[in-house]
Amino acid sequence: MNKKILIVAGEASGDRHAADLVTALKVKSPDLEFLGIGGDRMEAAGVRLLYHISQLAILGFVEIIKHIPLIRRVFRDVKKEAKKGIDVSILVDYPGFNLRLAKMLHKMDIPVIYYICPQMWAWGENRIKKFRRYVDLPIIILKFEEEFYKKHGIKAYFIGHPLIDQLPKNVDESEFRKKHKIPEEIRVIGLFPGSREIEVKRILPLMVNAVRELQKRENVQAIIAKAPHLNANLYEKFLTDQNQFTVLDSDIHQLMMISHIALVASGTATLELGYLQTPSIVLYAVSPVTYWIARSLVKIPNIALANIVIGKRVFPEFIQGDAKVENVLNDLNKLMFDEKYYETVRKDLAGIRKILGEPGATDLAAHLILNFLHGKELETAI
Repeated sequence: MNKKILIVAGEASGDRHAADLVTALKVKSPDLEFLGIGGDRMEAAGVRLLYHISQLAILGFVEIIKHIPLIRRVFRDVKKEAKKGIDVSILVDYPGFNLRLAKMLHKMDIPVIYYICPQMWAWGENRIKKFRRYVDLPIIILKFEEEFYKKHGIKAYFIGHPLIDQLPKNVDESEFRKKHKIPEEIRVIGLFPGSREIEVKRILPLMVNAVRELQKRENVQAIIAKAPHLNANLYEKFLTDQNQFTVLDSDIHQLMMISHIALVASGTATLELGYLQTPSIVLYAVSPVTYWIARSLVKIPNIALANIVIGKRVFPEFIQGDAKVENVLNDLNKLMFDEKYYETVRKDLAGIRKILGEPGATDLAAHLILNFLHGKELETAI
């Protein structure tokens, strides 16, 4: 009898990681059947979607309150599907939603695998008891997390970071420039305003205005990375001058590699840019209430994953009230015109590659999950 797996991701990075995991699982066990919540990549990998991530792109505590009716409907529909028969569930990141889902699935006696575990070491430890109770197999992607979970009596399995398998090893910059009509002599500033509509609305105008100020001094081409599930109009309405700004909906990792500097919303993209050694400036802005609540919960000095992994603030972070054009422009100018500072940043970023481990994380996760699914010894899985 075929095994049926519920898999849930709530944002673009999770969609990518989940799709790769589904593909790896199907290679090893073609009879597996998948359904769940995700995006275009998961659907292309063969997941029957109950909801698309574009419907769940919610950021912040206030925004969640506004969407409570939708969230209740999603939970009701997932529960309805689960009652038809689910052998195991795989929850991918997205902790605000997935930790609640883990509780529901646990009550239904459906085993819970958590792939890319919540960053409870950053958000405080108040949810660790629930995590220990509801999650049967925690899979972690950062080495230092092992000690955190061990301290709380949880055996978590480190596999390395799946983004290493996704990032290009090199890129033909000349071909990229030719394809996207960028002159060879002009430096590129990559703009990565996030994968949620509300992020783009809050952060992209700041990015655009800061780059426009830089363009008064230096001829640079700004390229905006578009999230695949968001409408192009969302980006274009902020651009009155299209000549020096381009919206790109493909080759995003290549853009990260060829960018001289990047402006990026806090999230997984900071780690990707750090791994690719692209000096970046991190921005983050949410509603005042959401920020106040988050600030009271966050227990670490930095929010950018690249800075957290490397253990110091290599990427400047401009959060909430500090996210102003003049602040961003000041660091843009430093990176653009101070070559010594620029090279120091790149040198610091080199350490990320050593920390994140070797390629093959997704295959290791698939092997571990199949062993769990078939009741085999987990210790021999990795």
